[in-house]
Amino acid sequence: MPGPKPKFTLPPLPLKKWYDKGFLLALEKPAGVPAQATFDPNRPNLEDLARKQENLPSLRLMHRLDLDTSGIILFCKDPDKNKEADTILADSEKTYICICSGIPKEEEFRLECFLKDGKGKVSAVRSGGKKAITDFKLLSVSKEKNISLIAAKLVTGRRHQIRFQLSSIGIPILGDETYGYIFSSKSLVPRPNRFLLHSYLLKFKNEFEEDVRIVSDLPSDFHPYIHFFSGIRFPE
Repeated sequence: MPGPKPKFTLPPLPLKKWYDKGFLLALEKPAGVPAQATFDPNRPNLEDLARKQENLPSLRLMHRLDLDTSGIILFCKDPDKNKEADTILADSEKTYICICSGIPKEEEFRLECFLKDGKGKVSAVRSGGKKAITDFKLLSVSKEKNISLIAAKLVTGRRHQIRFQLSSIGIPILGDETYGYIFSSKSLVPRPNRFLLHSYLLKFKNEFEEDVRIVSDLPSDFHPYIHFFSGIRFPE
């Protein structure tokens, strides 16, 4: 006999709305909620929840966030505007904030590599992969706890790009056990319930040629770590 169906908890509803104008809609994605439908039809996903909330059956998710990534996510409300919406997204600026185990050697740096998708993760390859580029900026450090608060501005948008690149230089995101984070009895900070990566800032020019700037405050599961930092200057 098949086992019992897993129980999934709905995120707090209604979903937080950051922007709603013209054919674009920006919502808050909670960590732990898939952006789109999974193999399990019983599992709630953000796209379906947003369609029901907005009463828009054709609402389209324009980009993805990993299951445990939180923050701003963009939708197109009008199927006839999909192409125009994709152009706006391609020209947008997306900045994430994360907390890393370890401290980078430089305050500002760019990482480039070629990534290839694998089962559950990506890897770097010399050829045959997709180019991944990210600009990183150190926002604050705690030398006592050996952690750093980092802003990551996407130049390209590959799967697991930020997570892999930070791990590749020896500073994996806190909680990201897929990419090298290890919690032990010697760890100086509490073990997070998920990897601490947040879609913090989205900037774009909308269909009305207006400059739009959306900021999503860091969620509560960042708070136990933020107080270790001082003098933070968040991206603008």
